[in-house]
Amino acid sequence: MASGPRRPAGGAFRSRQEWLKYGGLFVLAVLAFGVAAIALMGPPNPDEAGPAAASPAAAAPTITASVAPTPSGTAAPATGGTPGIELPAEPVLLILGDSYTAGVGADQPDQGWAYLVAAELGYPATVDGAGGTGFAWGGGAQDDGGEEYEVRLRKIADNAAFVPNVLVLQGGQNDSAVANPAEVEAATAQTIEAARRFWPGVQVVVLGPSAPQPLAEGLRGVNSAVRAGAAAANAPFIDAVEGNWFTGANSPGFDADGAHPNTAGHAYIAGKFLESWAGLTR
Repeated sequence: MASGPRRPAGGAFRSRQEWLKYGGLFVLAVLAFGVAAIALMGPPNPDEAGPAAASPAAAAPTITASVAPTPSGTAAPATGGTPGIELPAEPVLLILGDSYTAGVGADQPDQGWAYLVAAELGYPATVDGAGGTGFAWGGGAQDDGGEEYEVRLRKIADNAAFVPNVLVLQGGQNDSAVANPAEVEAATAQTIEAARRFWPGVQVVVLGPSAPQPLAEGLRGVNSAVRAGAAAANAPFIDAVEGNWFTGANSPGFDADGAHPNTAGHAYIAGKFLESWAGLTR
């Protein structure tokens, strides 16, 4: 039987080998096309992307410190612009002033504001009040009394047995009779400095003028002069006028004679003074 042409040995194997080779090339081509297509598409649209997981640093909140504003009209603390006093270990108190310090208007002199304050503080104390006197006004209708505060302090200092280390100077009402406010300012500063010479280390506080309304309104000018004098001498100033201690509403209940407080008014002044004192001595 005649035979046809013979297929070379190993021909079937070579056909499968060629198929595998061309098939592999095809797969690689498909994969390369896919990668190129993905690259050409670019990153996804951020607006369409879902929320990304926050990194620990991004997740931590940002804390912004803020400082609350200081309310206007409030007094500065004694440790700031307003000077305070350092109470001695054993305070010995002198309160010197005008008719208010003498207790005029109260039912009894010892119901006056100065006596009430001295009793409340509990220090050994001397109260020296003289009506019609002031820092610059020496008393008398013509300023001829010769009892200005500095003069009176000098007389007290002559007594070596009494050495105050805390001094409260109250007044200014009668200084409103002085025509020149600069004279009142200078006399106030000079009185404070004199006290410091008489008793080295003495702590001085000034309580400015006060009165029931409507008289209080007429004291604003002299109050400013006394306050300026205290500031010049770096002494704390307790401001009853600008502090509106006496108002149109409360004055009728505190008024004795139009110029002096009654017993309730003296108790009121004592309470307001002690509030201010607490702020100065912290």
